[in-house]
Order: sequence, then C-alpha cells, then structure tokens
Amino acid sequence: MSAFVAATFLLGLCLANAVNFTTVYEWEWDTFDFVWPSGADSSIGQIKDEYKPGNVYAAHMAVFGERLFLSLDANPGIPATLVWLPTSDTSTPPPKLAPFQSWHLHKKDNCDTIQVARGMDTDSDGRLWVLDEGNRNCPGKIWIFNLVNNDTTERIHQFPDSVVSHSYDKRYLRDIVLDKTLDDYLAYIADSQIEHFIVYNQKMDKSWSVKTPGRRWFSLALSPNREARQLLYLGRYDSNELYSLSVSELKNEGGSAAVKFIGKWTEDPYRMLIDRSNVLFAAFLNQNYLFKWNISEPFTEQRFHEVGKLDDAVNWPFTFALDTNGILWMMERYVTVGRIRALRHNLLKAAVGADLPLRG
Repeated sequence: MSAFVAATFLLGLCLANAVNFTTVYEWEWDTFDFVWPSGADSSIGQIKDEYKPGNVYAAHMAVFGERLFLSLDANPGIPATLVWLPTSDTSTPPPKLAPFQSWHLHKKDNCDTIQVARGMDTDSDGRLWVLDEGNRNCPGKIWIFNLVNNDTTERIHQFPDSVVSHSYDKRYLRDIVLDKTLDDYLAYIADSQIEHFIVYNQKMDKSWSVKTPGRRWFSLALSPNREARQLLYLGRYDSNELYSLSVSELKNEGGSAAVKFIGKWTEDPYRMLIDRSNVLFAAFLNQNYLFKWNISEPFTEQRFHEVGKLDDAVNWPFTFALDTNGILWMMERYVTVGRIRALRHNLLKAAVGADLPLRG
C-alpha cells in the first residue's frame, strides 16, 4: 500500500469514527463565575472574596431536562462542588454556575450539607443521584434529589462504616451508575480505596459491598438493560485494563463477584459511559483524545475526538454524560498555544446512538 493510499485510508477511518460536536459555551481559564446571592450575608461575602475562578474543574456531569449538573473538584477557593447550568441558554458571556440546590447546601464542615460531590447520574423518573465524598469529619453519602418536584431532597443515605469506611483516609468514592429494575433502582458505586463494589438499593434504602479480591475500581459504564445478560464495564485504578462483570453478581450481598478481562486500552481510563447503541466512550488520564468501542464487537480502540495541548494542570481533560434524548454532552479542558498560553473550557454536545431505545 502506497503512503498516499495509506494516508487516505486512515483519514477516511478517522472521519468515519468522528462525532460531530457543536459548541454550547466557551470559557477562558479565569472567566467562570457563580450566581452570588444578594444581601449583606458576611459569610457569603467572605466566600466570594476567596473565590478562585482559575481553580474551577468539572470532574463529573449529569443532564436532565434543560439543566446540566457538574461536580467540581474541591480545589482551594471553590465555594460549592455541585452546580448547574442551563442547556438552552446561548448567551455571551456564558451563564454563571448556580449552586445546587442553593448556597445553604454547601456549608463547609457541616455534615448535613454536601461536602465534596463526586460521581452523579440521573434516572428516568427525574431524580439526580449524587455521591458525596464527605471529609475528615463527615462520612460518605448518596443524595437523591427530585428534579421534577422543586428539587426537593428525596433521600440522604449515609453509608455504614462496614460498607464505606468512615475514616477519610480509607475511602475514595469515585463513580456511580444507575440500574433500573422492574420496581426499583440499584446504584453501583466505585470506591477506589478498596477491593470491592458498593451497591445501594433504593427501595430498601440499604447498601452493601461485593468483593473483587485483588482489584480496585475507578470508572464504571453500564450496558443497556435490554440485553439478557446486562454487564457492568470496569476501569481499574491506575491501570489500562478493562473488565466486565454480570450485574446479577452484584446482588450477592457480602459475597464476591467474578470479573472478566476484556482487553487493554492504550492508556488508563478515568471516565466511561455506554450509549443506547452499545457504544462505550472512554477518556484517559493525561491524554488529549477520546476513544470509543462498540461492545457488541471484538474489543478495539477507535479514536474519535481530540483537543489542544495539555499541561501539568490538565490531568483529566474530559467529562461527559448522556441526556434522555441520546445527546452526548461533554466538557473539555485544554491549553491553547500561541503568543500566550491559555487554559480553556468548552461545553459541547452531539447526537449519538439515536437508533435504539434508551436504557430503562
């Protein structure tokens, strides 16, 4: 094969694998702002004075209706770690970050409020599920908010010490995915400090652990439940290995689950999801591109999106989520290189997997 033919083939392959994103919002590195409350509250005034917009980093995302929810890393100067943006606003400059539900839910070192939001997901009944890492004084929790009933707090589940350690140094809650059953929801949760999964049953308001000896997990993706054998796909902590297990094994309270090795990515995945056409999307630590793979086919990597250069401040450049219409929303973070190096954030969206029914 000539060099020209090979280049043409590779270009055609890249175009075939491309996802056509459109830009929703753009931010320079220090242009994020919050919706600050009015009035003379001195505590809010102090928080505003200490705010550092350059430290905003979106780690996890969820979408429902016309709102996009973000969990922010608890970096210095970040006043709230769970915020939302409108999905339909095309204003310039982009909209401000609004704390969810309100500023009252983000009081530091108050165990009745959210301390550090991590992974999140929405269900088809209009609820937002949020992992709360807690802090050295507050244990980990799941918060469930009813988005179709004035954002009310429907439930707060504090993990017992036997499931998620109440010692801050012995837990690292990372990711959550939701599985709708006939009459219930199950949440599958990764705690990358321990060699087991956490399962939460909404109907019973009960959590338990399932052991996976020798392996700790960091990123999760759930296959559509139209399949006879539904699978949970697993990215290991500090590893490029991809595994799966049958979700039926996660109901084995206090037992163990057998995991199956799928293959090795080029790099270590930190974020994954599967759309309704069985395509798994994955982002990788310290890499400026995304891969996808159709889980119905033999394991192979297909690069489909790339951003500008990264630097030491950008270890996890992407986070993404699907909405109920099969739209993939993605926040990307990268560095532009020119006369002045600048950190940028873009919110993008693209239609994916529109030919099959939604999970759940």
